[in-house]
Amino acid sequence: MAQTEKSQFKLDSFLSSVRTRGLARVNRFEVFITPPRALLRPNVQEGERSSREEAELSSLLCELSNYPPINLSVKPFKIFGPSYQRPITSEYGGDGISMTFHVDNDMLLKRFFEDWIENVVNNDDFTVNYQDDYATEIFIRQLNEEDTVTYEIKLIDAFPRSITLMELNQSAQNQTHRLNIIFAYRYWMRTDKVQEIPVIPLRIVPDVTPFLDLPARRGVSWNLDNNLGGQIEGGSGFAVSA
Repeated sequence: MAQTEKSQFKLDSFLSSVRTRGLARVNRFEVFITPPRALLRPNVQEGERSSREEAELSSLLCELSNYPPINLSVKPFKIFGPSYQRPITSEYGGDGISMTFHVDNDMLLKRFFEDWIENVVNNDDFTVNYQDDYATEIFIRQLNEEDTVTYEIKLIDAFPRSITLMELNQSAQNQTHRLNIIFAYRYWMRTDKVQEIPVIPLRIVPDVTPFLDLPARRGVSWNLDNNLGGQIEGGSGFAVSA
């Protein structure tokens, strides 16, 4: 008869760990938005709020946020026997993260996000601004009971992609406005980790002068959609796909 193993869980050890280390609380958090370059106002008149003050206001009034996900994209792989999954890339949920804010009486917070969106896509000619001007970093921090930051991430290249409806209702006498913003971003990272970001070339354009008089040969094609290198026929030197 096979010997049965005992559970590793011990109630006393669990209670001791909770008393010693504590548990992270859902309501102990802080969000700080770094103002994008397009909203920085160098000459602020007396009585006006700077963009940094508006960003700090968003931190104070943030009621609801989330820690974003991370997922591995996989594809089935099989040589012999059962197929199994192999990772091909990672996804950081950059298509959208929702945050909800209380709205101040002067609607300064709403104006801040409206101005930001208008600097992403111009509402006069509908042209898109440069990414360096409208994209920024957003910090999401976990706090303990002493308001010490115990965990922090930052969203890279973040910008608001949607401002949802704000209801106006005569029968809602004791309710205040909430503003829901959906942010898009490229990826996120923990701030306590040093990470070198690789520079991916947008185009590979080597010097083809020595090959101008040679017959056609194979070249390297850089696929920007999935970062896979391939070979194509024809042309001298290196062929480049946009």
